[in-house]
Amino acid sequence: MITIRSGENNLSGALHLPEYRKENIPLLLFVHGFVGSKVGEHRLFVKAARYFTERGYGVFRFDFSGCGESDGDYSDVTLSNQLKEVRDVVDYLSVIRGIDKHRITLVGHSLGGAVASLTAAADHRIKKLILWSPVGAPYEDITGILGPKAVREIAATGSHDHHGFMISQTFLKDLKKHHPIEAVRSFTGHAHIIHAKADEQIPKEHALRYANSFNKRKTAAPVHEQYIDQADHTFSSCTFEEKLFESSAKWLEGGLVSQFALQL
Repeated sequence: MITIRSGENNLSGALHLPEYRKENIPLLLFVHGFVGSKVGEHRLFVKAARYFTERGYGVFRFDFSGCGESDGDYSDVTLSNQLKEVRDVVDYLSVIRGIDKHRITLVGHSLGGAVASLTAAADHRIKKLILWSPVGAPYEDITGILGPKAVREIAATGSHDHHGFMISQTFLKDLKKHHPIEAVRSFTGHAHIIHAKADEQIPKEHALRYANSFNKRKTAAPVHEQYIDQADHTFSSCTFEEKLFESSAKWLEGGLVSQFALQL
């Protein structure tokens, strides 16, 4: 395990390196979602790390503050703070011997997709971006998960206990400041979007919204969204995971067929 200092907190991370590739390793940085962790639902990020290291990539997965094994409490979490934490993680990874700092890809799931998008739009070190069922409208999407009763409670008392995570009014107010779909127009690198077609938490229409925003750029390659048929938000079956990983790897290697809204 690796510990990275960010502000007052120590962030817990895990670095996976391929067995036979020693220098100039391309790196995937996984960004987890709302009240998530570096392990992921049904160990999604652990399985992804194994899959991609077998194909020659380095993988780093970490817990935001207030999540997993990192310091802090979720009552202090904001999306703005998470953006700073990702930058601190990139700073740390960019100087590790053997890692190619010019080939860093952010892979963001759910709210992590919004964080990854906002980071990529502002940080020239990020060359590629992969979004898995990304949040597109942070305030609307997260309050949709919490439900109106919880939102009313937060407005009245300042917080809400969401399955053991204290969600603060500051957290919700901060979400309103961020517009990742619009922000990605500033990203100059390559991007790909894969959304669960039966997503029960985040609207699958965000995939097309992201793609349309990416494609307003004048100097970057076209972006085509994909959908994994029947998949739920966390891709919770071995079949969904396999399709998710295979599609991401194929795109990274440049072998993705350019087909609009390809169905998997």
